[in-house]
Amino acid sequence: MAKSLLKPRSLILFSLVLVGAAGASVDWRLLSRPLTYPPNPITAADWYRPRQTVAGVARPQPLNKASGTEIPADALQTALDFAEAQNSVALLVIHRDELVLEQYWQDHPPHGLVNSMSMVKSLLALLIGIAIEEGHIQSIAEPVRTYLPEWAGDPRGDITLADLLYMQSGLENDDHIDTIGSDLVQLYMGSNANKTTLGIPLEDDPGEVYSYSNFNSQLLSLVLERATGESFAAYLSTRLWQPLQNSDGFVWLDRPNGHAKPFCCFFATPRDWARVGQMLIHEGKVGDKQVVPAEWIQKMVKPSPLEPTFGLHIWIKARTDEYPQVNRGSSAAFIADDTFYLDGYHHQRVYIIPSHDLVIVRIGEEPSAWDDSVIPNALVAGLRR
Repeated sequence: MAKSLLKPRSLILFSLVLVGAAGASVDWRLLSRPLTYPPNPITAADWYRPRQTVAGVARPQPLNKASGTEIPADALQTALDFAEAQNSVALLVIHRDELVLEQYWQDHPPHGLVNSMSMVKSLLALLIGIAIEEGHIQSIAEPVRTYLPEWAGDPRGDITLADLLYMQSGLENDDHIDTIGSDLVQLYMGSNANKTTLGIPLEDDPGEVYSYSNFNSQLLSLVLERATGESFAAYLSTRLWQPLQNSDGFVWLDRPNGHAKPFCCFFATPRDWARVGQMLIHEGKVGDKQVVPAEWIQKMVKPSPLEPTFGLHIWIKARTDEYPQVNRGSSAAFIADDTFYLDGYHHQRVYIIPSHDLVIVRIGEEPSAWDDSVIPNALVAGLRR
């Protein structure tokens, strides 16, 4: 999800109309979930049910705490002040594999689970790379019809995995949030995410138009599950979360025993996300173990054919006015050209800066005036003095 949801008052009226029209066939989850949706969707983890556990390890790997740091105190203070002013609940900074800053606000505990929103899209991309390495998927050049018999003989079957990863599938992208009838609201709030996704029509030829769409990610997760024979949560657990030595997390399901929504809704702690960042800065290694192929991560952070700020389900440049196709989120380019980052709704962030051995995690609710350049540039500028 990348936008706020329906206003409850208008939704109640529309819901009543739908109930009267649809009768017994109505999707009650689609009607009831928007009415109770929490005002703090990042930290209100208890609201998201049903769920499926993503098992981690009994004793998560501690983050190595630094005894000192080369980052100047004023640079760290700039990062802290900005994060606090922007409704953050957590800010972590890791430099050279040592935790130099860990701050929480608003009574959020270090072990508290938070909603990743779209940051989970990057985990999905990592799992695709692992599935290719394991032989479940041949390559991202494969058409989706290989895994989706529903689209055999359908022009949508020509969409490749690369098209999904690069957000260039050509599928219609109805992301309106002011009506319960929109595809996006049905995808997010409804009882059958995969059915909704498989019903999205083709609007443009695949590979011709960049359009950041949650439907691409949900479709990609369905391909992953079909290819591996495992649920998204199970595959994430065994291939990433346990090798990272992270704590238990969970995914939000569309219905009991239903499907995960890997375009939006995975819950973990800020420290878990810091370990994800450390793995990425080491090109897929955790200690001596290669968890994700280094070549795959190198491929992820190269620009897509149609959008220079975007790679394989990951962001690789600050979104300034220079790039009109994406939502502007930064007043300036990143000082370190190799900066890339995971991005979630309400500006959940994991910044990875290999040239300076920096990983930065920001978690929080909706900020008043977010600017992607402030925190990473303050820390990099401090290190360059």
